[in-house]
Amino acid sequence: LEWSHTIVKMYEYHTTVAEAEAAIEASRRFTDWAKRLINARRANPRDDLITALCVAETAEGRLSDAEIASTIILLLMAGHEATVNTMGNGVVAMLDHPDAWERLTSGRVPASTAIEEMMRFDSPLQIFERWAIADDVRVAGSPIPRGGKVAMLLGSANRDPRRFDEPDRFRIDRGDQDHVTFGAGLHFCLGAPLARLELEVALERLAYAFPSLCLKTRPAREKGFAIRGYRSVHLSRTG
Repeated sequence: LEWSHTIVKMYEYHTTVAEAEAAIEASRRFTDWAKRLINARRANPRDDLITALCVAETAEGRLSDAEIASTIILLLMAGHEATVNTMGNGVVAMLDHPDAWERLTSGRVPASTAIEEMMRFDSPLQIFERWAIADDVRVAGSPIPRGGKVAMLLGSANRDPRRFDEPDRFRIDRGDQDHVTFGAGLHFCLGAPLARLELEVALERLAYAFPSLCLKTRPAREKGFAIRGYRSVHLSRTG
């Protein structure tokens, strides 16, 4: 968890030299740990994802240790950051709209539908950058040279009125899966199915165990531009 928190500071625009150096060191430690885990699974296979990655084959052959390690790190970091922030952001949004929470806890709107609006309404990753790798790339009429960097405002796209009806309104039953929280195309998030499952199970259990909830205090946002989440979300029961 600490490695993940340290590494994702590299996504931000106010990263200090010390934070950058700490992120590099955390990446090394995380990678070394993942490779030790790979070796352990090869020596003693289990019925789990890591063992499956170790024996998986494609037309090009088996995955390299670096490829398996990067996949492990990607899935764990997303679970520590984006999925956690989606849960926090989404629960706060629902409690700010009591009718939404009531519709969830009453069963009128399933958790599988609610999580899509949670991801769209308050995206955990607001911006991501990619590079143009072809010539003659144009975005909205503007040319992007080969090698040019493009900053994609995912949070803004998820509130685009040309795509979503009443985009600034939290509608728990919207159920639109075509938001861009997971990216798109070749860069669609590898962990999207896992994230959806985690969010659905967590939300279902929270609603079942605590149907009467309210915010105990107004949560404070983490400082950052790219990653959007709360420092903590304190809840209490009503009634």
